Amino acid sequence: MIEAAMEIADLRFAYGERPVLGGVTLRVAPGQIYGVVGADGAGKTTLLQLAVGQLSPRDGRIRVLGRDAADPALRDEIAYMPQGFGLYPDLSVRENLDFFADLHGLPRAVARERIAELLQRTGLAGFEARRANNLSGGMMQKLALACALISQPRAMFLDEPTTGVDPVSRRAFWRLLNGVRAEGVAILYATANMDEAERCDRVGLLHAGRLDRQGTPLELTTGGDATLVGVSGPTARRRRAALLAWPMVRLAFPVGRQLRVWLDAGDSLAEFQAQLRVLDPELETQSLRPTLQDAALRELAMAEYVDENG
Repeated sequence: MIEAAMEIADLRFAYGERPVLGGVTLRVAPGQIYGVVGADGAGKTTLLQLAVGQLSPRDGRIRVLGRDAADPALRDEIAYMPQGFGLYPDLSVRENLDFFADLHGLPRAVARERIAELLQRTGLAGFEARRANNLSGGMMQKLALACALISQPRAMFLDEPTTGVDPVSRRAFWRLLNGVRAEGVAILYATANMDEAERCDRVGLLHAGRLDRQGTPLELTTGGDATLVGVSGPTARRRRAALLAWPMVRLAFPVGRQLRVWLDAGDSLAEFQAQLRVLDPELETQSLRPTLQDAALRELAMAEYVDENG
């Protein structure tokens, strides 16, 4: 097994009496992007703050590049992009990069060469004199990534870095990130965006401070003990309550004008279709391949059911 660049075992944390993380365990290999996927309040930001040593865990173990997360020797080997990464808006692109190079103690000649390479790589060459507060959202994120990469980190922690960025700029950011991954950098990436989660090598679905499921995006959307069926028609959404009363139906979610219905894997699709024709002849069904969004909704609903029913 490849040695982990990040290893978190049975991590627990609470703010006073309020538990935030309850036994999180994950592993990130060099050159791998691990997506921590969850809604606001799930504990993503707290997890990253613990992983970079800004907070101390109540219990559990965090190792980054073979050291304790709080080891000061890690500072120049990791990069952390929190939400609203701390660029200096009144400084120019070049001045921000110079500041972060100086912060990491890079010799002047090394900094000059590194900054020139990052400007070309991020497409910011030619914008060196522009103030950060005059950049578009996408260019701002590119500058934030360039500043994070100035020290050539071996591990990165990114907290929803593309929030508020348009889809085109998000794709450009991910092209840059794929280049970083190819260089062997381990990345822990917090996001609530399922499209981004699909781009990760591994994903953990974080709910109420627990990783309910982990695996590759493909593993999380295939197999299992349930089958996904799409139900469409003018009355589909109004039939949700009736379908949920059927023993074979586990869950039903409205998506647009359609219902996405999870059936027990042992139940026949043909039997479901036959019962549906009796209930409402206007409704049509099709077998669906689950997306990561479908899998996450299912896991969230199942976790909430367990929480409510013990």
